[in-house]
Amino acid sequence: MGRTAKILSWSAGIFVALIAVAVAACYLFLTSDDFRSRVEGSASTYSGRKTHIAKISIDWGSTAHVHLDGVEVANADWGKAEHMLKAEQVDFDIRLWPLLKGDIVLPSLVLRKPEVAVEVGDKEQLNWSLGESPVTTGLAKAAAPKERTEMPLVGHLEITDGRLSYRDAKRKLALDGTVSTAEGKAGAQPQAELRLTGKLEDQPLALHFVGGSALMLRDTSQPYPIDLNVDYGATKLTLKGTVQDPFQWTGANADLTLSGPNLSEIYPLLGIPGPPTPPYRISGKLDREPGLWKFVNTKWHVGDSDLTGDILIDETKKPEFLTARLVSQNLAFADLAPLVGAPPGKTGNVSPQQKQTQQQLEATGDLFPNVPLHTERLRAMNMDVTLDAKKVVAPAYLPVQALSFRVLINDGVATAKPLTLSLIGGGTIAGELAIDAQTDLPKVRAALKGSNIELGMFFRNSRYFDTTKGKIQGQVALAGAGKSLAQVMSVADGNVEVAMTGGSVSSLMVSLAGLQLFDALILYVTGDNRIPILCALGRLNFQHGIVIFDRTLLDTQKSVLHVGGQVSLQSQVVNAQVKADPKSFDLLDLHGPVLVQGKIRSPQISIGRVIPIPTPVFGDAKTVACDATTRQLFSTQ
Repeated sequence: MGRTAKILSWSAGIFVALIAVAVAACYLFLTSDDFRSRVEGSASTYSGRKTHIAKISIDWGSTAHVHLDGVEVANADWGKAEHMLKAEQVDFDIRLWPLLKGDIVLPSLVLRKPEVAVEVGDKEQLNWSLGESPVTTGLAKAAAPKERTEMPLVGHLEITDGRLSYRDAKRKLALDGTVSTAEGKAGAQPQAELRLTGKLEDQPLALHFVGGSALMLRDTSQPYPIDLNVDYGATKLTLKGTVQDPFQWTGANADLTLSGPNLSEIYPLLGIPGPPTPPYRISGKLDREPGLWKFVNTKWHVGDSDLTGDILIDETKKPEFLTARLVSQNLAFADLAPLVGAPPGKTGNVSPQQKQTQQQLEATGDLFPNVPLHTERLRAMNMDVTLDAKKVVAPAYLPVQALSFRVLINDGVATAKPLTLSLIGGGTIAGELAIDAQTDLPKVRAALKGSNIELGMFFRNSRYFDTTKGKIQGQVALAGAGKSLAQVMSVADGNVEVAMTGGSVSSLMVSLAGLQLFDALILYVTGDNRIPILCALGRLNFQHGIVIFDRTLLDTQKSVLHVGGQVSLQSQVVNAQVKADPKSFDLLDLHGPVLVQGKIRSPQISIGRVIPIPTPVFGDAKTVACDATTRQLFSTQ
């Protein structure tokens, strides 16, 4: 968790840095001959930043007391702030004998009105980086504590009216806040406290950190306490617990909780390209090994779904590599809709933005949302993510009972393979999905096959369920490009084939579609029944967003129903017709097709009458050679 580490660094590291600055100053001051001028010159040389100290006074003894007034360290030449560090007063006591062994012991350190400006430049350079001074860089690396025992021993740390600012123009990050110490609860040791507020990517950001005292950083007999709260827009992150060694992040017993309206919104904060989701809450343990962050024993509640699993982030690889293994015992299929930019639905756990998207789709009659998916974030991190949903709760018209997939992301190319949906009735849909986000215009492709799909399961909880049977096979091969589902579908190329040999459907549905009014009227009164299906098949040809019905028909004992026309996926408008070709005499027939016109989401159905009144018809349609036609349909590319 790269940016999680940065958040922790901003918190605990900032006030540790203040100590380090004071300690470095101690060494320089005590090795100078002509205190003020030589200290200023030495500090400027070592830091690479012009340093000014208004007044220095020292009370010598085995424990010397040093008092500094008006400390100012200039900023980098490219920095916006005038000073990198400024303090009204710095007071500290230092024991001299331990210096002979290289140990720094400060019984007391007081910083009054310190002001710290942290800035990141256009080339990712940090103003606090002392790279302009090779001498200082070497000393800093040598002196930087790598574990608690190397931390300068500070008995009492007091920071009053401290100010901190952080600027990173490239990431649109601006923070201002306070840093201070306060007495611990119930007479415990003083605590370090940091408060920052500002904006990140034009969203409000607030950070509040409370940690142990400076003395506790050195004291290895007890773990170091951490209490971090971050609010980023509506996203909330909390980290509470202890760490045995905060520098190595070992021996951690810390609970991390993350919640918000959409998991994709964590990217600016944590640098992790989370998937679009309904409102969520994730909790677990945050631990670390060298180069590896571990978020383990996690519990997820996303929308109306529950998941568990572990997440690992390997920082040693470039880009960083995330591994996640997730399992769900209860997954709401609607909660997957945001993955393609669609809202989860009208009800359930949805965010205000997703609710607004749903309302817009209903108002416009569109089926595909034009919600940006931010696939460019896939370039930030490589991933290996698996999800095994043991139980899927889906609408009655979608008979999915389980699903599993593995997503591999490599240099901006995401591939979901294998992807398997297990259907009620024993059928499956399997294949792969891929997104190539290496360019600013992502390319999307889908290759899926369905087998042994029970037709009747699509009519669960409807009046047609008992009279609708049959096994379906099909395949999908589509490709498009765009930054949203609507854009991808508007230029999609490929085809979809579906076929069923044998089975049955509702006689009422067939009669209504074929305009055979006599049958329909009787069935409305006497009830529905089942009629055999000799053949059902169809092919949809996608030609740059235009879908053309090709050889799409339903062959029954009474009629052959032919579907023609096309659908524009750019305007999301359908213009199709269903024509009935009777096989035998029918007393009442309107001699006209059923017209389906208008928005895909809510088309208008009307009768295209050729003769204004019903008249008898002598049908002569022939039964379709289903097997041969199906083979030809699936073999056509």
